[in-house]
Amino acid sequence: MKVASITVVTPCLDAAGLVSRTAESIMAQTAVRSGRLRLEYLVCDGGSRDGTLEAVRRICGEAAEVHSERDGGMYEALAKGLRKATGDVVAYLNAGDVYSPAALDVVADVFEQTPAQWVTGIQVMYNEGGQVIDAVLPHRYRGRLIRSGVYGGRLLPRHVQQESTFWRRSMQEDLDYGALAALKLAGDYYLWTRFARRAELRLVQSCLGGFTYHAGQKSEAAEAYRREVASFTKRPGPLDLLVAAGDGLAWHAAAIRSRVHHRRAIHYDRATRRWTDER
Repeated sequence: MKVASITVVTPCLDAAGLVSRTAESIMAQTAVRSGRLRLEYLVCDGGSRDGTLEAVRRICGEAAEVHSERDGGMYEALAKGLRKATGDVVAYLNAGDVYSPAALDVVADVFEQTPAQWVTGIQVMYNEGGQVIDAVLPHRYRGRLIRSGVYGGRLLPRHVQQESTFWRRSMQEDLDYGALAALKLAGDYYLWTRFARRAELRLVQSCLGGFTYHAGQKSEAAEAYRREVASFTKRPGPLDLLVAAGDGLAWHAAAIRSRVHHRRAIHYDRATRRWTDER
């Protein structure tokens, strides 16, 4: 299937200090600048009063479709944007997070050249200064374990990275937008459970998007996030737990090998916000 267009949704509220780098990373996409893809950039704002909208308009001009009104939270804003999406491929990117410059070219190539229905790339993390501080290609994601809410838990602690995930718009046919809008923390995982009913999540060995650490993120509320995931996923059965345990061992073994191999590498300490060679 030829990919002619992509929709990116950014839900936000009072994000003037973050949204600029997100908008810039979208407008700088090689696939957009070359004219290969028609970009539909939907900024769904909750009624910001801090300069968020002005920042988006300054960077994007008429290229961004801005909707600003009070809403019930991030996932109500996201649901609004996903409903409006018309692109062949869809994704969402929160304020502060970024795409790598050729990400949309890679995504278009993958969807045109393979039968994949939704994909995720190398998990990339940035610090507040925009520096890459970690990158890893995750282990496979199994649909049955996504639907069981296992990822992000004790057995399989690594989540599906939302910033690196893209899907064909047809994957949204089973979404309950009202259910998505009602969530407060785990709307991303809700999307994955619905998509996992339709197709396997495929890994792409490329840096597509990245998550930026900054204070006050919803991702810091880990236990509350897990409780919300449990509210819409099925309880994992014995076979699910056995499979998860096996995958978890494989993930941990790979992580241990990596740490041993790179034990002398200088790394970024998120607590001190400094690069260090302390092991």
